[in-house]
Amino acid sequence: MKSAEILLVSNGFGEMAIVTYIARALRAQSGSARIEHLPLVGRAPSDTWPTAVGPQADMPSGGLIAYWNLRNLAADIGAGLGALTLRQYRFLSQQRQRDVIVAVGDIYCLSLSLLAARRPTLFVATAKSDYVAPHSGIELAIARHAAAAFARDEVTAASMRAAGVAASYAGNIMMDGVERTGVDLGIKPDALVFAVLPGSRADAAAAAAGQVERLAAIAQQMAGRGRKVQALVSIAPSVEATAVRNAIRNTGVDLSAPVPGVGVIASGQRDNLELALVRGAFGDMIAAAAIVLGQAGTANEQAAGCGKPVIAAAQPGEAPERMQWYRMRQKRLLGDALLVLQPQPQAFAAEVVRLIDDPQRIAYMADTGRMRMGSPGGAQAVAQKALSLAMGKART
Repeated sequence: MKSAEILLVSNGFGEMAIVTYIARALRAQSGSARIEHLPLVGRAPSDTWPTAVGPQADMPSGGLIAYWNLRNLAADIGAGLGALTLRQYRFLSQQRQRDVIVAVGDIYCLSLSLLAARRPTLFVATAKSDYVAPHSGIELAIARHAAAAFARDEVTAASMRAAGVAASYAGNIMMDGVERTGVDLGIKPDALVFAVLPGSRADAAAAAAGQVERLAAIAQQMAGRGRKVQALVSIAPSVEATAVRNAIRNTGVDLSAPVPGVGVIASGQRDNLELALVRGAFGDMIAAAAIVLGQAGTANEQAAGCGKPVIAAAQPGEAPERMQWYRMRQKRLLGDALLVLQPQPQAFAAEVVRLIDDPQRIAYMADTGRMRMGSPGGAQAVAQKALSLAMGKART
């Protein structure tokens, strides 16, 4: 019997990470399966697995064109989105040898996979939750053509089933990716530890610098209490560590040059703030942190699911309305697990210190995050269903 041919299709940076979790589960359940990945949004790093195939390009919006964000959509069209979509459609139409397609993302991702590839398709519905906004009637009509759908929570799965979609909730796949490596992050036993999540998009370096300015204000206030502040800054695979280091150095932290590897790749200090750049040890960072400062998407949600209070700064950047919309969506999803504050360092620091002094509120935020995000296990369920479909096709 030939090996299963499975193509994973994603349309977002967070979805790229989820593809990796599903691919690992597929490999664990079937070492012979041929697994490849088509990213509809962004470029997959060349050294990641599964192997990326098909047309790829970075767009100005970073994929944030949902809910009729016309400004971002216009920018992407100007950068060649139309031509890219046609090339991706043609590529998918040539994938008739695949046993199963797994569409990870939103209805657009599913629609393109169903229309072009015309293969049995699973829908991993990461983009929508009934906590934020339910799928529309048109979206549900399209989802009914999927062989199976996996929702990100039971509330959403139930509403999809009520509309005739073969939907289930088998655990939140985002939580499957929070693994600990055991690497030594140099945590001081008496320090107040923050995990800093600047995100995986093009603005990650600027976001990191802004977070460090706010951390410096927090550290200044904590110095009066005789407590050291330690910050671990996550460097996502799609982000250049040198760019983040240079942006942070401009805030007055004398960071060492990044070195290859997993764990701490650069470190430095500014007054009462000790800071490290960390790559490849997300789970270790989150486990070590008392509080998370996050400007990210998926990573913020994973941190909340691990029971960590997550604090975001409202974005005053080049396109604030985009991030205000995005953060509002995330706030609806995470509820009181996420606290959004104004970005000015002193005001931000005062609110964070107020939270530190309120252990009951911290416990409530932690419980809310765990409840809203749910447990791991979704990747195993998706892999099992994909392989079951592939085996059924091989027998026919």
